[in-house]
Amino acid sequence: MASRPMGSAPLMAGAGGSVPGAASGIQVGGAAVAGAGLAGAGVAGAKSAGLTALQEIEETYNKRLDMDVAQLMESFGDIVKVASIAHTDSSFSKDKYKLAQESYQIQARATNIVSSAESLLAMVTELKQTLLLNDTSTLAQLSRQRQKDLSTQKTAVKQRVLGLKEEVDRTIWELEQVCYGDSAPGPSNGSIESLS
Repeated sequence: MASRPMGSAPLMAGAGGSVPGAASGIQVGGAAVAGAGLAGAGVAGAKSAGLTALQEIEETYNKRLDMDVAQLMESFGDIVKVASIAHTDSSFSKDKYKLAQESYQIQARATNIVSSAESLLAMVTELKQTLLLNDTSTLAQLSRQRQKDLSTQKTAVKQRVLGLKEEVDRTIWELEQVCYGDSAPGPSNGSIESLS
């Protein structure tokens, strides 16, 4: 059975490490590497340190991937070797001890396969989370698009309210014309009898 090297520890928060690119630093191979927020370093130094940290993270993921795939292939090959029948004649039969031993070896290799597959799935989840959490350009683009949509809706609502206001003003003016005629009612020239 292959064991996991120290550099292949999970890098995500909640799994023993920190989120790659977090302001507090990056956990790579058991050592904390300063992130892009380096104190006292210039912009170029921060970018190169950020790239170095990202390259270390990529290297760690590549090592984990290679190790897990190699373990999958090795375990599958071992299962095929153990399960094969060496003799084809009917006089050869395996005893119970040999069958139990092969069964145990197959179960151990199957456990290794499951462990490697779970490790690969965990790596996929970590990469998806990292992409979602650190993809600020997409988040900013979505925010700008949402602001643009809301601004368009706001303008449309304002136009509609102004149109309704003009329509109400016109309707009130028409009602005044019908009720009062050309002259506006006042205390000197209008009375209740003249309205009916």
